Amino acid sequence: MKKQRTSSPLGLTAALLRIGRSAARGAESGRLRLVALCVATFALAMSFAACAVVAATYEGREKAQVARSPQVVPENQKDKAIARWLESSDTINGAQYTVIYIEPLTDDAPPPPGLRRWPAPGHSALSFGAEVAGLTEGITSRFGEIDNRIQPEGLASDAEPLIYARPAESLTEGFYVSAWGNEEGVVFGEPLTIQPAKSFYILITVTWLAPAAALTVIAARTGSAMRDRRRAVLHAIGTGPRHRLLIDLGEAGPPILVGAALATLTIWLYQGTSWPLPKVNYVMTASYLEPYLGILYSCVGLAALVVAVAAMFLQPRATAAGSTRPRQRQQRALLRSATWLCPLAFAFAFIGPSLLGAKDNELLFLLPYSMGALTALILLPAALATLTIRFGQALAWWGRRSRRPAPLLGGRWIAASPAAIARVITSIVLLMGISAQLYTWNNRVTESDLAAKQVQEALGSSVVRVEGVDRNSVKRLHTFIDALPSDTEVVGVYIGSVPGQQVGTQVVGSRAAIEMAGFSAPAGSEAAPLAAGDATSARGRALLKGLSMTGDSSIAARAGEIDTVENLVSLQVIAPAGSRLAESEIKQVANNKLLPGWRASVPGTEWTATLATYQEHSWWLPLFALGTIAILAFATCLANMGEFLRFARSLAPITVITGSRRPFVSTTLLVFLGAFGIALTLGAAAAVLLTVPMLGAPVHANGLPTTLVITSILIVGAIALVMTLWATRVALRESGRWRPTAE
Repeated sequence: MKKQRTSSPLGLTAALLRIGRSAARGAESGRLRLVALCVATFALAMSFAACAVVAATYEGREKAQVARSPQVVPENQKDKAIARWLESSDTINGAQYTVIYIEPLTDDAPPPPGLRRWPAPGHSALSFGAEVAGLTEGITSRFGEIDNRIQPEGLASDAEPLIYARPAESLTEGFYVSAWGNEEGVVFGEPLTIQPAKSFYILITVTWLAPAAALTVIAARTGSAMRDRRRAVLHAIGTGPRHRLLIDLGEAGPPILVGAALATLTIWLYQGTSWPLPKVNYVMTASYLEPYLGILYSCVGLAALVVAVAAMFLQPRATAAGSTRPRQRQQRALLRSATWLCPLAFAFAFIGPSLLGAKDNELLFLLPYSMGALTALILLPAALATLTIRFGQALAWWGRRSRRPAPLLGGRWIAASPAAIARVITSIVLLMGISAQLYTWNNRVTESDLAAKQVQEALGSSVVRVEGVDRNSVKRLHTFIDALPSDTEVVGVYIGSVPGQQVGTQVVGSRAAIEMAGFSAPAGSEAAPLAAGDATSARGRALLKGLSMTGDSSIAARAGEIDTVENLVSLQVIAPAGSRLAESEIKQVANNKLLPGWRASVPGTEWTATLATYQEHSWWLPLFALGTIAILAFATCLANMGEFLRFARSLAPITVITGSRRPFVSTTLLVFLGAFGIALTLGAAAAVLLTVPMLGAPVHANGLPTTLVITSILIVGAIALVMTLWATRVALRESGRWRPTAE
């Protein structure tokens, strides 16, 4: 008698997992669910890892800032000081950065963190970010010869522009420093302008984590008739929940592991290199990630666990494809109303503010604009659903009239099952419209910023303002003036009480200098008031506008010498009419002749430099939004593809009977590429309609989000093309399996 073989628990588990893998390979969806689970695992892991990267970056930046911050002692304890430290600023390509003047006071004084040694007198040390950004502006010689490089441990990020300069003469002002490293010390450089960490956590949650979670749910619920039949059979033969879960795990496990492996590879490549991010002018510092490597790789395991649990416990919804239940009257009325109300709402948002005369009142602008935009976006899904049905009916009518099978079949399916196509179009239109709207709103310009830009456009580079000059003696100022190009003139700007003159803003200089500035030179030595009508050139009017932004509203001109530094706020270096100044040359002369602390720039830079930094930071939103668009575009493609495969099975007899695959392929291309083409067209139109009203007063947005819209079109178009080719391949394979039965 033969001995009965008994299977071990491990052998049974392995067998159940193999059954799941076999079921996955034989599914009629063409491994659609497997690819979806792989992408969902990767997207979720990257979302978790992004949060860990934010935590690591902010912790590393804070440690670097604390380490380089000076411990300041009062002047009466300067015998304890090892160095003197003075903070200033400069601009590169219109953006502001920090310049630190340093000088050791003892022979054994340690240099600031990031410096291997003290710069020699008259020399400087630059960060790599400052050198790259200012290479075309003479930054390598502006503060003296470079004899040192600021190392990464002394920087808030690898791309931070920072300069340590040691003057040729001893510093006469600045803090006395007893040591480096102060948790409550001076904050300077890049940390002055960064957003708080919670802003990035919210941004990642909304733009990456939430869409990745939605994709996980869609991937887990992407089912097929074979999976439903398998569950029914397993339940009928009395298998327990554990056995069914093991089979599900065997089906979902391989793609989840592939997605986790791709995420692990991405993190491994990322953590070893400092990657530059486009538009935001930021380099992700790899060294900050070292303490968080365990957490980063744990994010992959957490994502795989979440997707596996979702795949096993989120079952496909049962659908009633053949339901004949009539639609409710309220739903039909909503769809009919939304068809004409939605365009009206867009039109109201577009022209409503101008009809109400809201050019000078932001609140009056926001009331009609926000009402129209919000109403349009709420009604958009219902309106697009109705338009999808009508588009399908029109396509079917055209196919019937022209006797073309592809538009006839595709149009009838779209009209009968509009939900899949409407979801694709609605999600893409909403994402593109809302992303463009938020980016444009964040990129708005204030009245002061706009006035400063107008001043700079009018002046060009014919005037350079040198500030921080009141710490110099009159003799040193004239040494600086004499070192400037011979064809230039200089006027001094005094604000406040000038000895022997009235209170207000005064422009003081020789008659030739005042006339070159664009004003009529006053007769005699008394100050003469200046108004817009007194300007003799566009440059004079621009200078008056710039002076009125920073000083007293009463402006006067006085012919005379710059013979005092009391209340002197700036020197204006003026080029002859039609000529331009090399700003870098003026800065070079200022560094050689003036005491540390000077700042040279075109008038209005104090506003536009801040604006440039703000506009760089505003690109974080579209960068993350592009990830949202990619994830949700794939998710809607996934849902649409599942619906289309069910429709494709009904077309299989046509392919077999006609012996041609052309109608099948044409229908697939029409349904997929047609839907995405309409979605991208409507998305671009919605982005324009929602952002054009913000270009003028009172919002003054800084241009249309052209880069965001074009990039969105390229990303969605690439995903649509890949998914269309995949859908065509899968549908053709499924049609080849069809055999006639006695149905």
